[in-house]
Amino acid sequence: MKIFLTVLYVLLILIGLTIAGLLIWYHVKYQPPPPLPDDVEYTFGATSASEEPDIPFALIPVPQQMEFSEESFIVPEAIHFQSPDDQRELIEKLIEQQLEFPVSRSGPVSFQFSPDDDLKPQGYSLEIRSQAVNIRYADEAGLFYSLVTLKQLLQQSDGSLPGLTVTDWPDLPVRGAMLDISRDKIPTMETLYEIVDFLAGLKYNHLQLYVEGFSLDYPSFRHVWDESETPINGEEIQALDRYAKERFIDLVPNQNSLGHMNAWLETEEFADLAECPDGFKLLGLIDYKSTLDVSDPRSMELVKQMTDDMLPNFSSEYFNANLDEPFELGQCKNRELAEEKGAGQLYINFVKELEDFVAENHERQMMMWGDIVTKHPEIIPQIPDEVILLEWGYEDVHPFKDQTRKYREAGLDFMVCPGTSSWTTITGRTDNMKQNISNAVHSAIQNDARGMLLTDWGDMGHWQYWPVSIAPFVYGSALSWNVESEDRLPFAAFLNRMAFQDSSGVMGDLVLDMGRYNQFEEYKMVNMTTTMQTFMFGIMDKVMIEAVQNKLQDGLFELIHYDDEIVEEIKQRFENAGPYDYRSIIEYTSILEERLDETQMERTDAALILDEYRNAVRMIHLGALTKKYIQYKREHSATDNIELLQQLKQLNETVIEEHQRLWLTRNRSGGLDRSLQMLKNLDDQINRELTLMNRNTVSRFLILQGEKLVAAAASVYLKFQ
Repeated sequence: MKIFLTVLYVLLILIGLTIAGLLIWYHVKYQPPPPLPDDVEYTFGATSASEEPDIPFALIPVPQQMEFSEESFIVPEAIHFQSPDDQRELIEKLIEQQLEFPVSRSGPVSFQFSPDDDLKPQGYSLEIRSQAVNIRYADEAGLFYSLVTLKQLLQQSDGSLPGLTVTDWPDLPVRGAMLDISRDKIPTMETLYEIVDFLAGLKYNHLQLYVEGFSLDYPSFRHVWDESETPINGEEIQALDRYAKERFIDLVPNQNSLGHMNAWLETEEFADLAECPDGFKLLGLIDYKSTLDVSDPRSMELVKQMTDDMLPNFSSEYFNANLDEPFELGQCKNRELAEEKGAGQLYINFVKELEDFVAENHERQMMMWGDIVTKHPEIIPQIPDEVILLEWGYEDVHPFKDQTRKYREAGLDFMVCPGTSSWTTITGRTDNMKQNISNAVHSAIQNDARGMLLTDWGDMGHWQYWPVSIAPFVYGSALSWNVESEDRLPFAAFLNRMAFQDSSGVMGDLVLDMGRYNQFEEYKMVNMTTTMQTFMFGIMDKVMIEAVQNKLQDGLFELIHYDDEIVEEIKQRFENAGPYDYRSIIEYTSILEERLDETQMERTDAALILDEYRNAVRMIHLGALTKKYIQYKREHSATDNIELLQQLKQLNETVIEEHQRLWLTRNRSGGLDRSLQMLKNLDDQINRELTLMNRNTVSRFLILQGEKLVAAAASVYLKFQ
């Protein structure tokens, strides 16, 4: 009995010391929120039209050579034109499609079309005089782009075109856009047609719809996915392909084929094809099962069948197999093989087998992302000659220049792939977007890239609404066509006049400023805003969140493979964090929201765009107030916390209701429930916190102390893991 009591006392002492130690650890780690600045001056319209070139016509892309004259040309009610006989049908169709004018076969000739072999590929010349418009073109694409320029002029005039001489051509032969239709938003066909028209009006000539999981209706696998999915089917792809081709856009098939196979590996039929069937701790924290077992022949059989199902629906000669981010490659089933041959060798063996299949069976040229090539440069000599590497990077510091130089020196064919900076931000990261695109395009031109592919992803529920991506696609169009126009770009003016058709001249600046609310966050977060990151963590103890953030930040550099200088620059952002100024975020975006009422957009979806931005502002406020609650929970009284929680609950309910409505106006229903999951989780957490704060004083105190112990234990674990 004495021994038992002694052991019990020792255990109690150890437990007491552990509790005391954890509480001490917690109080060392816990830092009250720093004071917020008292007087904040808000700057709006940093890219305002008043600061841009004072020109009567805002054209994007800006033509390479353009000179106005005093003449003007009155466009007749119907256009009578002359052209080579073999192209008359095409020109008539394009006039009606792009200029929206009827064609006449009598009366004075007002338009003259003629081919010109001296012009650069995709180039054209446009001469507007008082009596006629003379258009020369290098090829059919150049003919189309001449009418795109004319259309922009017409939409900014009263039917009288200015005297003008233009000679124009693109800096990059391929100017592409990529839309994520797999996390979790699949646009309706009407939306996709509108997007194609929008891109064609910016002289894009390449479009990819990113597919992972079940956003495409694979005929061989219809038994695999749940009936709630609403994939695009083959007939719809074929119709979109024809529609895009008529507008000189190549619709390129895109399908992830190694990593990002989560949805497939979650099914009973394909679960055993995972490299790590029991999951893998990405960044040491996130359970992940996304990568195929490259040594199992059934993995390649699956990918080949997926490819057989997809490619016949596209007329493009290209195929983007992706093959990026196989995080678990060589970590589980193939660990010994990876140690023997190298993970890079396992990867390139898979690449070569798939490339052979795509070339021989489908006569397509394969594209793939370049991240694994960057991580394993030793495989560069083995990359098949026909493969086009896609160098992606979405931060303003991404080393496009160094990476593209290495590709050029190795004799590789490649494209640069910046991002719209729209995803995981709610309303964008304007300044990062501009610098990211600028760095990519300058590097592409300097190192002879094939082109640019501007990516628009949908991570974490694809919460950004389509209008948030409009400005980035305009900017990418401008620079990829004429990079020297960067310093004289009528960016906001074009957004006002053409993209949003806002006669008040407000919307252009407003959408750009909406993408600058992150200036009031602690630091420039990578690939997202910290306000959006709040939804990922949910309501969690402040000390625990900081421990998780530190762990994720440490793991981040294992994924991006930047050189030491860039890594140090990003680390400095994290280490020199300022206060999270929730008050300024809310005030700044509220001012912008009020300015929405000043707009006078003439688009048919003007009311929808206003509602989308209003709900986006609600999302930002919801994230900011949630973060406020997390930071001040232990500083405020239960009464104050209850008041804030009730505000959060009401705001979250409105956001959810509106997000559902707005989603279904442009998109299919599949994926909506997944998109809402973080918001529904937040609702549960708010209810839990309300229950806690309504408890009696003693009960609440004990529970809060217990939360401290759990948070401290997690913090210790993550610190020393």
